[in-house]
Amino acid sequence: MKVFQHVNIVTCDHDFHVYLDGILAVKESQIVYVGQENQEILKQANQVIDYQGAWIMPGLVNCHTHSAMTGLRGIRDDSNLHEWLEDYIWPAEAEFTPEMTTKAVKEALTEMLQSGTTTFNDMYNPNGVEIEKIYEAVKASKMRCYFSPTLFSSDVETTDETISRTRAIIATIKGYQDPNFKVMVAPHSPYSCSRELLEASLNLAKEEDIPLHIHVAETKEESGIILKRYGKRPIAFLYELGYLDHQAVFAHGVELNEAEITRLADSQVAIAHNPISNLKLASGIAPVVQLQQAGVAVGIATDSVASNNNLDMFEEGRTAALLQKMKSGDASQFPIETALKALTIEGAKVLGMEDEIGSLEVGKQADFLVIQPQRENPSSTPRKQCCLT
Repeated sequence: MKVFQHVNIVTCDHDFHVYLDGILAVKESQIVYVGQENQEILKQANQVIDYQGAWIMPGLVNCHTHSAMTGLRGIRDDSNLHEWLEDYIWPAEAEFTPEMTTKAVKEALTEMLQSGTTTFNDMYNPNGVEIEKIYEAVKASKMRCYFSPTLFSSDVETTDETISRTRAIIATIKGYQDPNFKVMVAPHSPYSCSRELLEASLNLAKEEDIPLHIHVAETKEESGIILKRYGKRPIAFLYELGYLDHQAVFAHGVELNEAEITRLADSQVAIAHNPISNLKLASGIAPVVQLQQAGVAVGIATDSVASNNNLDMFEEGRTAALLQKMKSGDASQFPIETALKALTIEGAKVLGMEDEIGSLEVGKQADFLVIQPQRENPSSTPRKQCCLT
């Protein structure tokens, strides 16, 4: 058993326990003790590591990103979403090669690890992707990944062909039998997929017993497109298709009204909140406080480097907290504890991994960060400095 002592532990558990000058004990990659110093635990230790006042907290969970787009950093910094996608991103992605994709993913893995992310939910444009190389890169990083191959409607591939290709990718990933590398079905969005493809994607997710991952309610323009096309706003349309009855990660959730939030609260949907990307693309500010009050799980995400321009989850959490204070006009909203939970345990809930990671509790995986304080501030606390500095 390995014991870490003289550490300030921010557990991010339900009651947000914080243990100052505590200890954390790990056996076979599993937490067996967390709390104040315990002599019996110390006596059982094979190894004791003294962190001399460092902070320990759970690894961060990035609920929605596009790691293969790391090579597109700064490609277009001053456009709204639909112009940005149609005129710049999708044409650039069409030129991706397997070598470019693998290189970009490796760069993203390094960047995420350097800023504290240990688990991420990735959405891929499958063009130019060699899954084996992506898997080996993620495995070498020791991170946890949900790999979500993106489905689009197009003139060059039928719905059946798209589903068949995606089913083959799912079979490959399931064949790895690696609990740290799993798969979701990811129709890109209600506006870029036909009704037929959206229905087929849901059926595939049900057949394979895996979650869905989709961009939803990201902009007012999207709402207008879906309203014109189907006579309903995105949430009502996806409800009609059955998406709200299946485990799903809805990325963004910016353009939501009160009735839609109520409907989401009575569903299997969780929200991946991308504050900086939504700011950069002028998409809006998601109603995170209202979603949380309704009981919807909301985690934090970076989106892609191309729309961010980095993968720093601490910066994302800080921005999320400040935005919700400003949006509500109430500085008490989205306090530090809420921000840190959104980065960790709430993100784990979004991905259905809350029994394994996201908080430092006995029985969970020893997935944590060690943070050395950069400056002394007697009026601050470890949990505040983790997120706001």
